[in-house]
Amino acid sequence: MNNQIKEQLKKVTATTVNFEGNDEVIIIPLTTKFSNSLLKTNVVYLIELKDFIIHPDETSTLASNWNYGKVPKYKQYKVEVVEKMNNMVKLNGIAFEEGKDLLTENWYGWLPLDGFTVIEQF
Repeated sequence: MNNQIKEQLKKVTATTVNFEGNDEVIIIPLTTKFSNSLLKTNVVYLIELKDFIIHPDETSTLASNWNYGKVPKYKQYKVEVVEKMNNMVKLNGIAFEEGKDLLTENWYGWLPLDGFTVIEQF
């Protein structure tokens, strides 16, 4: 395999590329992994919040310091990225449950990049 191609494939962040075996054919598996650091402003994503965001413990200051005391109620949200700052991202979204938007349940606030997983980009 060409060394330039091999070096470029090593930069792929969405999946793991395995170079063992036949160098002539490389299969890159389809995956839903997405690096949160690649989020773009004014783009819509479907995200799933981690448990420590929905059910913060008593030591968590995320809601009080960043979100005016508001904690998201649902596990999944369809969000638009409004702003990025270091390892935090400001989101504006609506709750998403069982394939339908819950238009009465919106959430606007800051989350750490490690506080959610991107399921899909629209």
